[in-house]
Amino acid sequence: MSKTIACIPADNVGNLLYLKDVRINNKKIFVKYKSTYNDIPFREAEIYSSDANTNFTINGDDGTVLYRFAQSWIVYLLESNS
Repeated sequence: MSKTIACIPADNVGNLLYLKDVRINNKKIFVKYKSTYNDIPFREAEIYSSDANTNFTINGDDGTVLYRFAQSWIVYLLESNS
């Protein structure tokens, strides 16, 4: 379990996306996330590379992009918890 949580602006009205506990399993990357859009506790999701490997996305069950954020946030979490 990590001690670092990344807090990323999710929109331009003050909502936030929180990321923590990055793990890599069989070339897939997983992260725990939650946002201020709702009161759901942290949940784990696979993240997907997008935009020529400059961003990652968290997708819904139907493939809809829920959140997009810079790849540097995952690098930051990996480095700060190693």
